[in-house]
Formats: sequence, structure tokens, C-alpha cells
Amino acid sequence: MSIGERIALLRTQQKLSQGQLAEALDVSRQAISKWENDQTSPDTLHLIKLADVLDTEVEFLATGRKPVYEEPPIILNMVKKVDRVVERVVEKPVIRRVIRVKYLRNPLEYAALCIVSLIIGVILGAVLF
Repeated sequence: MSIGERIALLRTQQKLSQGQLAEALDVSRQAISKWENDQTSPDTLHLIKLADVLDTEVEFLATGRKPVYEEPPIILNMVKKVDRVVERVVEKPVIRRVIRVKYLRNPLEYAALCIVSLIIGVILGAVLF
């Protein structure tokens, strides 16, 4: 069984049309048709998406062999795939008022005061030590 036959078989088992599968994978319907007729084969990223949509393993799509799991099959049958969309509404805080700080003095005066203080500190340090 070729990869195209496996894609077609799994698509019909999932009751999907080529158009629906193409829409789920974001490809054209013609691309699905070419894959199923073995004219081309899906690339790696599409193969992963295809396995997810068709609810199978990438290994089965690519090689036709079912993967062997070390877990018992009972655990695998108990897991159900749940498709649901969870929407969350996030409210943004509203800024009601912008407070602007107004300097009482010009910032250049503070810079000049810092320089004068530094010079006085250097002079006192040189005199005392």
C-alpha cells in the first residue's frame, strides 16, 4: 500500500472530503489529489499535520508500519482526543489620568551643583590626606 492509498483510506475513514482535508492543512485540494494519486508526496511538515488531522502516526503514513508502543493498548484506548476551543477575554486596564512631574528647578542646575560638589570633594580629599 502506497502513501497515497493510506492517505485516501484514512481520509475516508475520518469521513473527510479532499476539500475539507485541504482546508485543515492549509493546502489546495489539488495537492491532496496529487498526494492520493502518488504523483507527489507531502513534505515533512505537512506529513506531521496530516497525521494529526487523520488521527494516526507519522510512521504509519510514511512507511505503512504501525508503531510499537511499550505501554499496554488499554491505556491508549482510554485516552480520548478532545477538540474544543477555549476563548479567554482579557480586559486591558484603562489609564484614566496621566500625571506629569514638573521639576521645581532646571535639571542643568542640579548637574552644575553635582560638578561643584565633586570638585570640592576632590580638593578636601587632597588637603586632608
